Amino acid sequence: MTNHTCMHCSAPLSGDEIALYKKLVFREAQQFLCLDCLASNLSTTRDKLEQMIIYLHKTGICTLFAKWE
Repeated sequence: MTNHTCMHCSAPLSGDEIALYKKLVFREAQQFLCLDCLASNLSTTRDKLEQMIIYLHKTGICTLFAKWE
C-alpha cells in the first residue's frame, strides 16, 4: 500500500492501482482513483481492470508494472 488515497472515495490505493491510473488516464497524474471508481469512470468492471493489471505484469510491456517471471 502507498500513502495515496482515491480522490473520489478516499480508499487507500495500491501501487498497481496508481500505475493503472497512470497507464489509462494520465501518466503524470498526482491524484488517482481506486479500481472501483476507475471502473465506474471508464464504464467497465473492476474484474476487467484486475485482468489488465495481471496482463501488464505478465507481459512486461509497460514500465509502470514490474514483469512477473
